[in-house]
Amino acid sequence: MSTDNTTELLTQVAVRANALCQSVQDHAGNINATVNAKKAEMDAAKQQAHQDIQNYIAGARAEQSHILLSRNQQMEPLGSNAIKGFTTIGLESFEVVKEATIYGEVGKHDEDHTGGGVATSFRDNVYRGYVNKKFHILRIKWKTSPGKTVRLDNTYYQGYDQGALTKGCYIKVIEGQLAGDLQPVTEFNDGWKLHAYRQKANSSTGGFYAPHTALSFSSETGEALICLYGSVSGYVNLEDNAWGCYPEFARPSDIESLTGNIATLNSRVNELETPPA
Repeated sequence: MSTDNTTELLTQVAVRANALCQSVQDHAGNINATVNAKKAEMDAAKQQAHQDIQNYIAGARAEQSHILLSRNQQMEPLGSNAIKGFTTIGLESFEVVKEATIYGEVGKHDEDHTGGGVATSFRDNVYRGYVNKKFHILRIKWKTSPGKTVRLDNTYYQGYDQGALTKGCYIKVIEGQLAGDLQPVTEFNDGWKLHAYRQKANSSTGGFYAPHTALSFSSETGEALICLYGSVSGYVNLEDNAWGCYPEFARPSDIESLTGNIATLNSRVNELETPPA
């Protein structure tokens, strides 16, 4: 075989090899394009499914109301040593001062009762929106009783903390340490924090559990600013810092005009004779 023939054959082989390589590359390109297109479709479907789930959760939460289970979330003090409606236990001493009242628009309706700037601190760092129902910010000082269980409000004892519920408050610890099931959810500036606890009603047959000690004090003495402490029904959307002042159903015992009537009716019922068979 001559050199020219060999060269021609090698040239033909090279051309065919190049054509084969190009064909393989073309097929690989088509495969990659198909895979990328399917991947894009799957990513879009995944994103849409995620959005659908978020929309469903938001819609379900929007249909769920939250009713106050505890008392006096506005935190009206009772004298200088108690909070109205709260069952505080385990304290040797407890001081309460109404520092501020938050209401309406910023700078128009808020009240600073002591001149300590507490209302301004709360508005500047926690919430500047309109407040439809006024609430108070209290300064509390405590000294615990040695060996005693300490609870700011013994709500579980009252029997209303059942099922799916959320407990929470805004608090700024000045001195001392907190304890209990409420944990920091959001930290704001100037020491303010949102503390909260949530539980679901996971069983339709078993008993419900709610923490006995929602908010306690682990230090012997301490001082803090606190507002909007309470328990509400349902699973509150804490992810968006959605904690505020919740509606409360009046209990008959809370309505002074009904108290006497209820006692009279109970007495009359007890005095009724059992009718003959």
